[in-house]
Amino acid sequence: MSSFAVQPEGYLPRVSAHAVSRPRLTAALETASPLTLMRSASGSGKTTALVEWASATASHVVWITVTPAIATGDALAGALLRALPEADPAHTAAGEDGWAAVTARLRAVDSPLVLVLDDAAAVDREGVFALCRAVATAAMTRLIVATNRPSPFDSEGLDLVIDTTLISPNELMFDTDEIRRALDVDEHTAAATREATGGFPALIRALALRGAAVDASSLRAATSVIEDYLQDRLDECAFDPQALQGLLRISVTDSVDLPLAVALTGDSAIAKALDQAEMFGFGRWSVDGRSSFALTPLTRGMLRRELRRSFPDEVAQLRRVAAEGAVRRDMPLEGLRLAVEDDDLRLATHVTMSGWNRLLHRDRHAVVDLLGDVPVSRLKEEPLVAMLLGMCLKPNRLRRQRGLQLLRIAVAAADARRTTLSATERIFIWAAESASLRAIGRPERAAQVAARALALFTETPESQWQQYACDMPLLCTHLGISLYDGGRRDDAVHIWEQATALAAAHGNKNAFHGICLLAGVHALNGDLPEARHYVALIRDGDWDPALLDSYRSTFYHVAEAMLAVEDGDVTAAKRHIRFFEPYRATSEHWTTMAAVEAWVALHDGEPAAGLERLESFVRLRGKEAGAAHVRQALVQPRVLLHLALGDVSSARSVLQRDAVADRFGTVLKRARLALIDGKAADVVRLLGQTRLRPSTARERAEAAAVHSAALHRVSPAAAQPSSEALSVQLIDRGLTTPLVLLSAEDFGAVRADLDPTGRGTFPLRSALPSFATRPRLSSREQIVLRALTSGASVPVIADELNVSQNTLKTQLRSIYRKLGAHNRTEAMEQAARHGLLPD
Repeated sequence: MSSFAVQPEGYLPRVSAHAVSRPRLTAALETASPLTLMRSASGSGKTTALVEWASATASHVVWITVTPAIATGDALAGALLRALPEADPAHTAAGEDGWAAVTARLRAVDSPLVLVLDDAAAVDREGVFALCRAVATAAMTRLIVATNRPSPFDSEGLDLVIDTTLISPNELMFDTDEIRRALDVDEHTAAATREATGGFPALIRALALRGAAVDASSLRAATSVIEDYLQDRLDECAFDPQALQGLLRISVTDSVDLPLAVALTGDSAIAKALDQAEMFGFGRWSVDGRSSFALTPLTRGMLRRELRRSFPDEVAQLRRVAAEGAVRRDMPLEGLRLAVEDDDLRLATHVTMSGWNRLLHRDRHAVVDLLGDVPVSRLKEEPLVAMLLGMCLKPNRLRRQRGLQLLRIAVAAADARRTTLSATERIFIWAAESASLRAIGRPERAAQVAARALALFTETPESQWQQYACDMPLLCTHLGISLYDGGRRDDAVHIWEQATALAAAHGNKNAFHGICLLAGVHALNGDLPEARHYVALIRDGDWDPALLDSYRSTFYHVAEAMLAVEDGDVTAAKRHIRFFEPYRATSEHWTTMAAVEAWVALHDGEPAAGLERLESFVRLRGKEAGAAHVRQALVQPRVLLHLALGDVSSARSVLQRDAVADRFGTVLKRARLALIDGKAADVVRLLGQTRLRPSTARERAEAAAVHSAALHRVSPAAAQPSSEALSVQLIDRGLTTPLVLLSAEDFGAVRADLDPTGRGTFPLRSALPSFATRPRLSSREQIVLRALTSGASVPVIADELNVSQNTLKTQLRSIYRKLGAHNRTEAMEQAARHGLLPD
């Protein structure tokens, strides 16, 4: 008998008569790829799928089942030479043997040929690379390899020798349709069977051979058939007792890496047992190599039951070890499951702090499923776990009341003077409370809570929160957002800088959100050198692409858009604000997004479209858009867009209705309107006498531009020092847009001061129209115009203003002349059009 199995053309290995046809796999195998690799456990149907494909393909098939006797490179070459057709002597050099002869024969093939190597995991590295080099040079030949474990066919660098297509273990599993046909059941039962078995082919075959019909009610009974099969496989595998006990202990958790496997079993050689388990289909290593190993669900369930019978006293400690391993591997949900299964809510608190952000954002629904049935009386003992569940329940309308109840329990525990909570737990709870207050539109209160949390964080020794340092940067970042939204912007920038430094010190990627916020806020503030620095960190960093497309990158796109506008590249700015689209209805940063969209539209010369876009944003957000802090945030874009449209009246109305009086930004907007009204002296007085000071470099530069323009109207010579100071500010901060916010005539005058040669980098046009033709009424005429709006007669108005009727008529004629009106009605219409009527 030959020491290797070669299947001549027309002869294939025998497979079960009960095999289910799987066209999906046949199509996957009929590929042009030079190498197709099927790697999955024994029993996963590799050979059956290959036989079905080989029976259908038009290619010539040479099938070799690898045994230890042909696992070396030279032996495999000899096997191939005996299996391959003889080459034309004209194509073979005299004396050629081994791989040179194999290569010659493959090159001589003039019709499609497929080499199939089954059970090929034992082939050594030398043989694998030699075979792949030979196939890669043969135009008409391709190779299909089936292995039941990692092998040299998975070697790094092999992809440089030959193009490879991988048919993964998941692709070999039966899908719902295949199960339905194999067991002759309905789709619902097929789906339940798929859930119970994972679609493992050998298990599906075991169910099919059971004979009785499989339906939803009998699926539980079918589990015994599956477990009998698994037990037979375990016996066949012949694990030594220590290895089998190791697998029992590993079954306490869903997956392990090698350090955790060693910690659970105390066996430094446990990797060998895991390799053997993969070979027989009890589990598998992750696709990326040996970073983690997971038992199949059915195997895990069976082994867990045996673990409870064999080692009941060890289960609790094994869960704690596994939970710590899950935390170390950044799998907090698994750690939380283990803690809850052991009814150890103290451990659950530790896991919660270790994986707060992942649990809250990625695993929210699973957290609810896991903790939803824990009694409130138990949750009161661990307020942070109560806070986690409350935060996860809050978005669910049906369960929001319970969520709020849990939030109140946690906050009360953290606020108590004689609290039993650690400082770290209180920081986490206050951070969550602060985020909740932001979400319900209470930014000032959110900032107060955030400030309290940060004060406690600052005074708490690092040793107390060191083990949770991975999540601390994100926690501090969210506290900074609360400070920023509550008006404590310098404090926010400071804590974001601390958060990014902390993340960098601990070598994790949780600096991303803070860097994005710093980039965006510096760009909004007009500190462009700092903004460009942080933008470069994002552009050049090795970040997960999913982060760049997530809501956390919002302020990065804000920064890119603002910088692009300053650079005169509105097209690039529009590309970045398109990122906002999926988050318009949900993002808490929507007012910033709306303001930046308006800014880009303003500089694109599309103020009408920008205003409509902004108001559509407001309509989309519904009631929350009516909050005072929201209206205040939108004053600037609304005023500028109305001015760009020449609608001074609407701009003034927005300012009077929504602006906060004790803000320098409000003073600046009033000065801007006074400049448009031609009241240069009022501009100088407003900006010079206010006790308020600019809060950002952008405000400072915009105020300097307005001040310079006002002085120009009084005396160009008097404006020169102011223009020089403005130039210094613009150059230092890298700004150009403060000039653009002047009316067309003021823009030209100030720009000429800054760039007398016309060769500078300043913008060439203003974003606002010319207001030079706008009627300019004296202060007395404005009083008369205001009186006209009452609709009273001339005698009544004269009496109210304490002037004679003749004097009043003289003033009316002057007003009509300036407005181009012939009567009171026309005067009112023109005054309204030019924004001269009082609000």
